[in-house]
Amino acid sequence: MNDSKRIMFAALGSVLILFAWNEFFMPKKGKAGPDAAKVAPGTAAPSGPQAAAQAAAPVAPPPAVPVSPATPEETVVLETPEFRATFTSWGGALKSLVLKEETYRKRGKGEVPDLPIDLVHVREGEPWPLSTLPSAELGGGSDPGTDPLVRAPMRVAARDARSVTFEGRVGAVNVTKTFQVGARPYQIDVELGVVGGEKAGTIAVLYTAFQAPDAPTAGFFSGGEVFESVIPVCRAGDKTERFDGKEALKVLPGPPRWMGLDQAYFVSALMPQAADGSCFFAKLPAAGESLAGLRIPVDRSARSTFQLYAGPKQIDLLRAYDRGLETAIDYGPVSNYFAFFARILLWVMQKFYSFAHNWGAAIILLTLLVKALLYPLTVKSMKSMQEMKKLQPKVDALKVKFGDDKEKMNQEVMKLYQEHKVNPLGGCLPLLLQMPVWLALYATLQTSVELYRQPFLWVKDLTAYDPFYILPLAMGASSFVMQKISPQPADNAQAKMLLYFMPAFFTFIMLKLPAGLTLYIFVNNLLSIAQQQWIMRKDRKATAATAS
Repeated sequence: MNDSKRIMFAALGSVLILFAWNEFFMPKKGKAGPDAAKVAPGTAAPSGPQAAAQAAAPVAPPPAVPVSPATPEETVVLETPEFRATFTSWGGALKSLVLKEETYRKRGKGEVPDLPIDLVHVREGEPWPLSTLPSAELGGGSDPGTDPLVRAPMRVAARDARSVTFEGRVGAVNVTKTFQVGARPYQIDVELGVVGGEKAGTIAVLYTAFQAPDAPTAGFFSGGEVFESVIPVCRAGDKTERFDGKEALKVLPGPPRWMGLDQAYFVSALMPQAADGSCFFAKLPAAGESLAGLRIPVDRSARSTFQLYAGPKQIDLLRAYDRGLETAIDYGPVSNYFAFFARILLWVMQKFYSFAHNWGAAIILLTLLVKALLYPLTVKSMKSMQEMKKLQPKVDALKVKFGDDKEKMNQEVMKLYQEHKVNPLGGCLPLLLQMPVWLALYATLQTSVELYRQPFLWVKDLTAYDPFYILPLAMGASSFVMQKISPQPADNAQAKMLLYFMPAFFTFIMLKLPAGLTLYIFVNNLLSIAQQQWIMRKDRKATAATAS
């Protein structure tokens, strides 16, 4: 096998290994760990061993008014063109937040219709997002998974079409919460008031989540399906961290910028207007339950304001907050290396989409642009392959001449290439340069909500696999044609492997990958075939002119 083919196989193998590592060895998003020890997010939390000791220490909960049929639940709905948010008086918290736009719906399987996406994910009995728990100094401090304080009944003190205010006694303090529709899309303004404390303490604002331990998770072979992936996330200082579930309690250093849940193409992020307090993660008693929390200092009284963004990870909306909220877009452990290129690709495709008005057409235009940028290298590569084909008889003669002396044979072959100014690796250069584009486009399709559920011809969603497998099969056929018209190795066994095995192998890999990526590679193959035919025609004409 010559050097160029070895490089090609090594490059393709490297990509496959990267994806396989991501699929089989990296921790899965949203997987729950074992049941956690009980923790007390409302309490002041030291770090290190002290934190673990405090988390395990039992704290006697104060008397609280339990949620019962005698305390009927009141719900209030705030609605905008983007979402329908339902708030409950049990804890004065967020019970449901359903996205209303038709694009943002969960794909149904088989006969099941598409369903609205609700960004609240909790198990029955688990605290609702935006519930609060005071520290022991303020009459609270036990496990938020079982402490009735987090669901203490509150009354609706005021309400109108755009806001609701809850009031109630939580532990030893009076708590007031006001939720109001914000000025920006997907935004809710939150105001929290705490009064009546006789001592200084803290109050924790909780953003809870639940994912069944056996729930499927997104991976390389998931075909772009959106799963119920909910991961507590927090940005403290200049670092954004996602909870891996390995610790019962984890306090993050640095002033809190925002905290909430990473939910695949969506995010729920609570942003405090003051950088006071600390952000933390905790596992709750039941498997699959976890939370991100924000601990706020209370010196007998406190008033804090927040902005809640709960919606798609649309890059321009996230950047508008100037809080590093765009770091909620997680490209994954492998694709993170190509995140910079992924952002460039998305920006370029957005420009194309602005006048093409279709994301499939934008991907095709992106393919044309990349092909044009690589055109000089492609021409040089194809000419190098043609020259190597012409030199193949001389290479075969050197193999016969030097027999088993491979070192001498390789020296003579390299000398032959140098004399004819042929680079044996030149044929693989365009492929090697395309691979970062493939990986960056894959990362873009996996994370960019701008492309989520965007159709192209028969494909209903470019971020999902082609349900009819037309694009993978067409891509495989074009790969076969491209190999067929390319200069073939003199070794018949090697030529057959390249001609039949590689297109079939590549087709199999692409069956469950996003249709947008398959579309890119298919169009790139068609352009490569056209380029190759044109260059070969020019070469034949030049040869005929020289001969005459």
